[in-house]
Amino acid sequence: MSHPIPSPASTSEPRPLAAWRALALDLPRHHPELVAGRDGVFAEALAGLPAIGDADLRGLSDAELRLAGLDVLMVEAVVRRHGLPRSESTLDASASVVAERLGLQPIISYPLYIRENPVDLAEMRRFTAYEAEFRFIRMHAAIEDLFDQTIASLEAIIDSDAPRMALREHFAGLSAGLRSANRIMSGFRSPVRMPHADFFDGFRPYYDALRDRDSGELILDGPSGLQSYTYRIVAMQLGYRDPVLDGWTERIGRYHPPDLRDRLDRVLRARNAGRNLDARVCEPILGGQARLPHLHPDYGRHLPSILRIAEGRGYLRPEVRGLIEGFGLRLGEWPARMSSNDEVPEIAVPAGIGSAEMADLSLLAELEAALVAMHLEHVATAAVQIGAEHGTGGTSGVEFLLVATFRRAFPALWQSGIGARIAAEA
Repeated sequence: MSHPIPSPASTSEPRPLAAWRALALDLPRHHPELVAGRDGVFAEALAGLPAIGDADLRGLSDAELRLAGLDVLMVEAVVRRHGLPRSESTLDASASVVAERLGLQPIISYPLYIRENPVDLAEMRRFTAYEAEFRFIRMHAAIEDLFDQTIASLEAIIDSDAPRMALREHFAGLSAGLRSANRIMSGFRSPVRMPHADFFDGFRPYYDALRDRDSGELILDGPSGLQSYTYRIVAMQLGYRDPVLDGWTERIGRYHPPDLRDRLDRVLRARNAGRNLDARVCEPILGGQARLPHLHPDYGRHLPSILRIAEGRGYLRPEVRGLIEGFGLRLGEWPARMSSNDEVPEIAVPAGIGSAEMADLSLLAELEAALVAMHLEHVATAAVQIGAEHGTGGTSGVEFLLVATFRRAFPALWQSGIGARIAAEA
């Protein structure tokens, strides 16, 4: 089913920006014709676009500049998907100008498509008229908003002089936000809300990465949820810390404006300096745990306990496990392509842990379970919607997503056996 396509509104923008804006808003009208191989009308509209120069971008606010970038780079994605001729004097030059001003790569990105895209139907930039694409944008934007709230709560806990007390005060909000995010994510695999054909054959191909035409070598990643900076910040604030996570955090930086790249870098450096929930709450209770990695194949054995908490507290729908296994995926099985590290030691439970400490550790175990549940919802959705396809962000797809289930924000909590004890009593 398709939404009615709004007519482009008149604007007082400079003519080049207004022209690109009009074509970007009109992309859903062109999609059926382009898919059918009838590209004449779109090619004519493309040929009539004026080139955007630096002068056209002067005086724009950051929001206006990012919206102009969204317009140009969405048109570029359409041209690339359908293999249409490119005019260096207009498309490539305009994409280069707006990308340089934004400090971004000249390709559509998740931050532009989701966070800078107007949520109002009349102004939303879409590739197709499918209701599924409208929902896709709105649902991702809602998750991003929830992560913004999660970040604020985690900052309040981490920066508090009494972080354990602050954790108790903010836990209800954290729990509700993560539960809502997971519930929204489950909607992506609904055949009614997100029909597979509309997604997989309809608008997902516009998210393709840029590859060399001859060798197929990856040049630029396509838009992907991996580029969500809010998720990266939440993960680092909790305590996630491993070469895979940090490597991807660095990689996605170039798909964000400079101010957000700087923010990611500040959060990473602060995490390394101890500004995270693991260091502020878990470590003071269980002792130093620097020798424990945060990502390890052995951590698959924690999953039964984590899933018991996740399902029991409403973070993970009961059918998710069966759905994942129905696609031939084995939870707790380390992907064969990934290297395996040395064994990790068990952690002895320190003396003096009483009921108050156990209560706080139970909250941490629940937060860990909520994050693992989110990863599993993502795995299940990817299995349903893309199967064995590679991810648009340059990953191996579902297999890559499964790696996140071996990541622990609070490894000592689980290696000490306390997490399993908490799960047994849940």
